[in-house]
Amino acid sequence: MKILITGATGFLGKRIVDLLKKEGGNEIYALARNQKSAKNIEKMGIKVVYGDLGEPAVLKKSLEELSPNAIIHLAAEIATQRNTKLLWQVNHEGTKNLYEAAKDLGLKCFLFASTVVVGEAGGELLSEEKPLNVETEYGKTKQASESMLLKAYQTESFPVVILRPSHIYGPGGWFADLIKDMKIGLFRIPGSGKNYWDVVHVDDVAAAFVKALHSGKAGEIYHIADDTPVLMQDFFNEAGHYLGKRKIGHAPIFLANLLKGKDPVRAATRSARSSNSKLKSLGWKPEYPDYRSGLKHTFQNMT
Repeated sequence: MKILITGATGFLGKRIVDLLKKEGGNEIYALARNQKSAKNIEKMGIKVVYGDLGEPAVLKKSLEELSPNAIIHLAAEIATQRNTKLLWQVNHEGTKNLYEAAKDLGLKCFLFASTVVVGEAGGELLSEEKPLNVETEYGKTKQASESMLLKAYQTESFPVVILRPSHIYGPGGWFADLIKDMKIGLFRIPGSGKNYWDVVHVDDVAAAFVKALHSGKAGEIYHIADDTPVLMQDFFNEAGHYLGKRKIGHAPIFLANLLKGKDPVRAATRSARSSNSKLKSLGWKPEYPDYRSGLKHTFQNMT
């Protein structure tokens, strides 16, 4: 299968690339905006396609020349981005531009990386059938893109499959930065920490994307979470244990808002659990079904 990935060099993208390479039989391409990103892609042992989500004409030409069978769209500004204009430009307008460039290619699958972490749920078990309470700007950009892509499925049979990971952790990415702060005593749990966290190891997220690529049903949404919801304070105290810390301190919400921004804090302090039963029906099963096994693996592999 000829597969194009956006965001291939990111925390999740690298692991998806590794899994696709291990499968064999795949031609893997990654979108690059410039020479610097192209070099990083080439180091991963995959091929480069030049294009920018913000330049529709160039993007369309590149995709028409490549003619991929599937697209995995990961590229996005992350939830800690405070520039609202940039969030919408990259996350929604960029997704729209990619859809416009790909809609006539005869794709077998278009995987879209969304999120289930969008707002307060009051500890509810979130399923794909119920609408989410969307409060953060990041969440709004993802929901707007979901709506656009699902409409394209309904009106044009565009083969979109939407994946909504919960809080992703593992060696690298934002979690590595957070661990650095924990080591030197800069990290504090915002609020009481007694809110439910739906978490999932990054390797299990990558496996979910590959499973959905082959077995996901067009027009459907799948939540990605492990089997064991955990209180936020318990998650970070377990992580602190590996750093020799007896207990992680707390910070008032108002102070956390000032330091990190209201939206990231709102996302962190929301209380929610996520059902993974629909994803499991495809044959996916988390290698790390709970935060303890996932954190053990994480700290064994931190560099």
